[in-house]
Amino acid sequence: MGITLVTGAAGFIGSHLTEALLKSGRKVRAFVQKDNLHLDYVRGLGAEMVYGDLLDKESLVTALCGVDEVFHLAAKVRPQHWFYSRTGLAKELETVNNIGTRNLADLSKNKVKTFVYYSSIAAAGVRPLMDETSDALPEMEYGQSKYDAEQYLLELCKNEGFPVKIVRPGSVYGPRHLNMTVVFKFLKYSFFPFFGKGNNLVSLVYVKNLVDATLLVAEKAPYGEKYFVMDEPMTLRKFFEGLASAMGVRLSGFYVPIWMIYGGVLVKESLERLFFFRFFPMRMDIRMNTAKMFCADWVCSNEKIKKLGWKPAVGLEESLRRTVQWYKDNGLA
Repeated sequence: MGITLVTGAAGFIGSHLTEALLKSGRKVRAFVQKDNLHLDYVRGLGAEMVYGDLLDKESLVTALCGVDEVFHLAAKVRPQHWFYSRTGLAKELETVNNIGTRNLADLSKNKVKTFVYYSSIAAAGVRPLMDETSDALPEMEYGQSKYDAEQYLLELCKNEGFPVKIVRPGSVYGPRHLNMTVVFKFLKYSFFPFFGKGNNLVSLVYVKNLVDATLLVAEKAPYGEKYFVMDEPMTLRKFFEGLASAMGVRLSGFYVPIWMIYGGVLVKESLERLFFFRFFPMRMDIRMNTAKMFCADWVCSNEKIKKLGWKPAVGLEESLRRTVQWYKDNGLA
């Protein structure tokens, strides 16, 4: 058996996938950046560590030596700074998520048997109901960069037989997702600032269920196919009420009115146009599209992945209990 390469192995999803791959008996090589602050867990699992960058082709050649299976998760998801030029964020995301993926794919050609690419629901866009046949309307720069990489990989598959399979997760939650820490800080006070009443439907997936689906795609899916992966749709309020209940608190009915959000965002965007810059408070991309997205139904069908044989192994109540317990055990909730 050859080596399985996981890019982004030290990340939230990557660490869970690496753990599952090792448990399946694979020899796993973790491709990570040396300055990543979260390497200890993956290193402790027993994965081989290779340091590099998607834009450093020499490091990619080293990482791919002896590899016959690739799970490509490494990506830039959110702004790294508070201020950017008007096109700065788009260029940064395209460079890492699209060009970096092209580098990895080009060097993998004629070497690997399977290349599983982690895309995103954001590559499809925000709509009340989508499936894999829906036209893509990528959401913001991140979604566009992931969609562009998808298209390159699918063209390689069509023209050169490149063995790609694409996973499009919904919004992923679970243990080790450090970006959720701020949520628990709010919930300690029985409060979460919904944009609107929180009655919009969203596509969420517990990380264990996502990893199960990923392994199934790697094993059984045809090449050149893409799969949405999410648990059953629920309202945003139901999700956060469930988290609060798992913490032993009751969520208040407070919400931020839509008109107030739109007003604040309108002022922000007007200043950005005036001074030719983009502002990302706390490295969050807050703009009119974001506000509309948080208030809209964003649902994808999971029928295709179910036909492959997948069903969520962990239900909502148990997944929320496990998530809260991990945060409590680590002093974060």
